[in-house]
Amino acid sequence: MATISFNCPKCKGLCAFKDINAGRRARCLNCNQVFIIPAAEDEKIQIIKPPKEEFDDPLPGFYEAVFKYSLPAIFNIQGLTTLLFILIVTALKFFTIHLDYSFLGYFASGGGFTFHLPVGLVIAIFVWGGIFWCYTEIICATALDIEPLPQITFGGGVGYLFLVLKSLYSFFIVLVVVLLPAIVAKIIFIKTGVYSNWPVYPFVILGMFLFPIAVLAVSINKDLTTLFRPDYFFTPIRKAFRHYLFVAGLFILFWQLQYASLNYGDVEGRSNLVVLLHLLAAMGIQLLAVFTMRVTGLFYRHFACYFKW
Repeated sequence: MATISFNCPKCKGLCAFKDINAGRRARCLNCNQVFIIPAAEDEKIQIIKPPKEEFDDPLPGFYEAVFKYSLPAIFNIQGLTTLLFILIVTALKFFTIHLDYSFLGYFASGGGFTFHLPVGLVIAIFVWGGIFWCYTEIICATALDIEPLPQITFGGGVGYLFLVLKSLYSFFIVLVVVLLPAIVAKIIFIKTGVYSNWPVYPFVILGMFLFPIAVLAVSINKDLTTLFRPDYFFTPIRKAFRHYLFVAGLFILFWQLQYASLNYGDVEGRSNLVVLLHLLAAMGIQLLAVFTMRVTGLFYRHFACYFKW
């Protein structure tokens, strides 16, 4: 199977695809330009422009795209590598996140030290970084009318490390921004002598409600400064409130299921059937996450006219 290499028609970055993908839509990982993969390296690259920005009205059929076309898009042979990557690293995290080989050491003269080897935590960080990157790619590809899951290319060990750090940093900033009112409220309540968490919960719920639009903004724009433009957030939410409520509900459902899920360390020693059921549950939650990210991209695709960016 030969490889077709060419320069992106927009940023001139190097792109490479297997020749079996010729004629399909793809996207440059550097500048997000969408194009048709040529059949030969000397063939002119056909650029695909996102059509949604040309509409003054929302694109109809949001729920039809969500419920009718999502399964064929997710379980598509073109995006099978990405889906398998998410499921495999989820299984890796399930079986290793509890591993901790930290130990105490002692000096001959007295005293001691702790040598930290939280292997499971390190693996989990690398896994979540890769999964977060897949999430943003799924959102972006869906928003740009690419139906199957995008074909993820990490660029080797160094490339994967860079994407992991970038993804973790981006998601951390998103969480801090949307939960900033809750953080400020918690500090104020503590200083006034109120130590209960109940007064903070409304601010946490607000943050979780805004989390999907924040992730969408970062995924599409690749620019964290977008998070500090409230007008970018509230216009699409206000004008497509019922649809956004559905998207936010999926995010909250995924969040709660992920929080409540157990790993191998929690069920170790129980029957193999119980372990298998929890592993399948962890994978099922990730399938729900993939569906949620696709729905988020569809929200942008169908209501792009409301987004100022």
